[in-house]
Amino acid sequence: MPTTQLTAMRKILSTLLLSTLVISSFTGCLRTKDPVTTTVVPEVTLTFYGLFDNEDVYTPFIDAYQKSHTNVTILYKKYTDPDAYLSLIVNELAEGEGPDIFMLHNTWFPGNYKKLTPAPASEITPEIFRSSFVDVTSDDLIIPDSTNAEQVWGIPLYVDTLALYYNDAHFEDALTAQGKPSTTWDGIKNDVTLLNRQDQSFERFERSGIALGRSDNILRAFDILMMMMLDYKVNFYSDDLTQATFANDPNALKALELFTSFGLPSQKNYSWNKYLADADSSEKELTTFAKGKLSMLFGYSYTYNDILTEVNRLKQEDQETIDVDDVKIQEAPQAFDPATSAETRKAYASYFVPVVSRTSVNSDYAWDFLLSMTNTSLLEGYNAVTHRPSALRSLITDEMKDPIYGVFAAQVGYAHSIPMVYPSDYKAVFMDGVDQILSTSAAQDVLRNLADQIQNLIPSGGVKPIYVPTTE
Repeated sequence: MPTTQLTAMRKILSTLLLSTLVISSFTGCLRTKDPVTTTVVPEVTLTFYGLFDNEDVYTPFIDAYQKSHTNVTILYKKYTDPDAYLSLIVNELAEGEGPDIFMLHNTWFPGNYKKLTPAPASEITPEIFRSSFVDVTSDDLIIPDSTNAEQVWGIPLYVDTLALYYNDAHFEDALTAQGKPSTTWDGIKNDVTLLNRQDQSFERFERSGIALGRSDNILRAFDILMMMMLDYKVNFYSDDLTQATFANDPNALKALELFTSFGLPSQKNYSWNKYLADADSSEKELTTFAKGKLSMLFGYSYTYNDILTEVNRLKQEDQETIDVDDVKIQEAPQAFDPATSAETRKAYASYFVPVVSRTSVNSDYAWDFLLSMTNTSLLEGYNAVTHRPSALRSLITDEMKDPIYGVFAAQVGYAHSIPMVYPSDYKAVFMDGVDQILSTSAAQDVLRNLADQIQNLIPSGGVKPIYVPTTE
């Protein structure tokens, strides 16, 4: 890079450290120095493992990098089973092999960040990261190393959140004056009582107000319960993340009772049972919604396309379906009224992050490629293809204007996560607790038992390391 350009870049980054996100005028990407250069340019092959996404999702990123780095070849491989995928990577890394780059879910970081190579401090610093990306990504991806120095462990391309999908026709029918779902949980409970249409059928409902309250036939039941915990501002752990403290938090009981209330016939807002969706199907409540028999459900940005796919499938079978124009999306309800309360809103974050493996012999190139993926025009193209809301602060305002997916971009700024060392075990514990309450166990007793079980999952050092700044 010419000296004049390098000097200009340093000036830009100095401003960035003092204020907000700046994108390099040379590459359009976040970095603090020139890409990797050597006297003798080696031939480099980077392997890239992805989950769910076809190769064409990443082709623009790969082509752009290979065009400017003709010595680098990036090979992408797609996987579709999350559990098998993670197990494969863990086993390969244990043998000193595995990919150079792979996608890691944000909830997998506490238990797996030691398998990664952090970003070189000369490439991107925690300060630049924080000013560039939304807060939840800093909470998840900036973790201290063994020397207690903060490190960046991944570059987020997006952050997805749970939002509320609803059938507009049902609200025009049952809540004409309101016309859409309430913004609070108390309001949602009241909405459900007006939307429900009970009958004498085997399912007990001609129309159900919302898919909530069970563990078996709701696609994202665990995520929804964790979202409720966030909504009610539950103190999940002690400050040092070594103790599960939620059993002593009355708000945790409120969240657990709220979730299960929709699955208990004794509750006024009862709206969901095991007959309303097939627990063994891959679509679960999506089928009920697509048939027009469900008014509300929770889902991520990709759920919209899943609903359209299910509607088309049912139409091919000559079954009655919802009008796709009636599929609407609203921000997730809150425990406190956003219009009158000073309490900050909460949304539940879920996203996959490209990371560099500990075993990569080309980690410098791998990280250089990851940083090149922050190019704004490439990320705009990525959003257009995937409809996933960007984690980059500078792109959020424009994405919020999208008539369908803008809701998800609007929630990114107040998205949060709950650190978990073993997410699948957490899910099993909490979903078993839901089943116990539906089987008439007292919620308070179940909550204490849940906290005990979660405590047994927490390592002696805590859920994840806490950065403690050194003092002179």
